[in-house]
Amino acid sequence: MQTIACNTCGSEEFRPLFSKLSSKEEEYRIVSCKECSLVQVNPQPSFEEVSKYYEDSYFTKRTDRGYNDYYSAETKKEIARVFALNLQDLDFFAWEQSLPKTKSALDVGCAAGYFLDFLRDRNWKTKGLDIAKGPVQFAKSELKLDVERKDFLKWDTKGSEKFDLVTLWASIEHLHQPKETLQKIRQHLKPGGRMILSTCRHGFLAKVLGKQWRYLNVPEHLYYYSLPGIIELCNSLGFHKLSHITYGSGLTSRKSGGIVFKSAKKICDGLVKTFDQGDMMALSFGLAQN
Repeated sequence: MQTIACNTCGSEEFRPLFSKLSSKEEEYRIVSCKECSLVQVNPQPSFEEVSKYYEDSYFTKRTDRGYNDYYSAETKKEIARVFALNLQDLDFFAWEQSLPKTKSALDVGCAAGYFLDFLRDRNWKTKGLDIAKGPVQFAKSELKLDVERKDFLKWDTKGSEKFDLVTLWASIEHLHQPKETLQKIRQHLKPGGRMILSTCRHGFLAKVLGKQWRYLNVPEHLYYYSLPGIIELCNSLGFHKLSHITYGSGLTSRKSGGIVFKSAKKICDGLVKTFDQGDMMALSFGLAQN
């Protein structure tokens, strides 16, 4: 555990919020940067310390997002459904039509490669990177995808490979060096290319729920961005926001299967999306003009 400077602004002044126990009963402190307000785990555990939380059971017995087996056909189908909804909201499909027949994408933190598989079915050339052994093996052996078990910051350090699209689906919150990752993504985008990222959003719902917020998973999630915060960070690195969507009320069907609950969930999910208060967010960025 090491106290570090804020990854966004470099400040070393933090406002304590609270502490929370991990799934292994280890205590972690959640703080807010006094300069830029980025909420984060600080002191921060090392990469090696966090790695023990990513045993394959993390993918086969997860319940925090409402499924038990990440490798099942049902889960793959549900994740593809969410991808399609997000991409529609971000005007991805219209942009896709403007691209040449040969187009390429890199997914950073690709896990089992479900998004790469989604794009491959749409005639994209795809590449994926992840550090988790089980998902990478699944992506390669079961889905026959071009995926490497590699830290993105240590991959292609000269930035020679360029892509039309680079994605970070629910990954940036896990990274020890998110700002540096975004800087490197810019190097790998072709002119006119896009970056799409999604992450949990530290906004109204997170503030109201505090320690009970569903995405406050420590230490797997190290950073909790607000919507203005992630936009400002990306702007500072040479991106410009094209579109965004927020969604998710925090109500999950596993809490209750009754018709009343399902109706309430549908209403709440619709309201937070309409009023831009969801606790998940997906954003599309282009490269700023020089």
